[in-house]
Amino acid sequence: MTQRLLAPWFWLTLLTVLVGLPRLTLDLHLPALPAMADYFHTQDSQLQLVLTLYTLGSAISLLVSGPLTDRFGRRPVLLAGLMLYVLATVTCALADSLGVLVIARLFQALGGCCTTVIGRVIVRDYFDRDEQARLLGLISMAMAVSPMAAPVLGSLLLPLLGWRGLFVLLGGIGCALCLVVQRRLPETRPPQVAAAPPSHLLRTYSQLLRDRYFLRYALAIGCAYSTYFPFISESSALLQRSFDLSPSAYALVFAATISGYMLGANLFRRLVQRFGADRLISVAIGLNVLGSILLALATALLPQAWLAIVVPMVVIMVSVGLTMPACQLSVLQPYGAIAGTASGLFFFIQMFVTALSSWATGLLSDGTSQPLVIMTSLASALLVTSWLILRKTQSGREQSPSHPSPSQARV
Repeated sequence: MTQRLLAPWFWLTLLTVLVGLPRLTLDLHLPALPAMADYFHTQDSQLQLVLTLYTLGSAISLLVSGPLTDRFGRRPVLLAGLMLYVLATVTCALADSLGVLVIARLFQALGGCCTTVIGRVIVRDYFDRDEQARLLGLISMAMAVSPMAAPVLGSLLLPLLGWRGLFVLLGGIGCALCLVVQRRLPETRPPQVAAAPPSHLLRTYSQLLRDRYFLRYALAIGCAYSTYFPFISESSALLQRSFDLSPSAYALVFAATISGYMLGANLFRRLVQRFGADRLISVAIGLNVLGSILLALATALLPQAWLAIVVPMVVIMVSVGLTMPACQLSVLQPYGAIAGTASGLFFFIQMFVTALSSWATGLLSDGTSQPLVIMTSLASALLVTSWLILRKTQSGREQSPSHPSPSQARV
């Protein structure tokens, strides 16, 4: 089967499901976290290890899967990752202790999160820049449905299936993806892409980490995502225990918050051709700072109102929805020959920064909104700082994502 036999709807559907799988896996169990903490007789802050280790496993998967796709191809690495995901998910469903669950979640992320890199690299392999912008915007918009729908679905299924049954459902989705990839997805790796030996790979990583163009977008997406991830970490226990929301009510509130991401992704899709990625990111950073300030003020003035948390988070989510596809579009353009490696390092930085944020949030967690406010504000400040510091090249010229310097194009 060749690529031209596949309809556009097939590409969009498959790529959306693949890229959205890690988010579905992360968000489906959010309403169940207090129940899981009660089952394992542990504190809510300790159960956040499930999220932290999942995020760490995601970062490692993103770093490793990029070079592996350049060496072995997109399709075999994707199949191997999905099979590991299914095995780890089954282990999660059968876990009889918190330790087993945490380790299984680590391996679940190691296998399943390769889809984040590979899905987007396939877009980079097969489509031109304009079509990449359109597809990334559509995928980002469709992905917003996952964190909106997943907690609602989880809250509805939790009384019927229990938290173990939710893992069984995820395992079934992983099996279905394995079958579709095995039977329908062709190899998209360009013939000129060749895997580098380990010494060259380390040199490539070193060059990318010294590349101001690359670092600007990698740190931007990592810090932007970290302004939102403390809400993921804290919101389930905070809103259900401190504000007495039911699992279903929490899921609806969470979905309403995530709607900001969909709005931001839709704005990106509509405006990127007119204004360019960098200008949209700058606007998004302004919105992010505004949301962080509103969050600090609202929670201080109205500590007993859950809307004081949710309304500012919607503003922050609009900024994240703008920032993520814009950074993804811009960062890979100069690196066609090493798209898998560059993409893997890019998303590794994003998730490693997020894992640090999740770990620090867990340390500060005290049942109040303060850890959420502190970590969101810190990530927002780092977002502004990194974006401004890396705005100009060493020669003083403003960097344009559509016109990388010759040295960057040769990385």
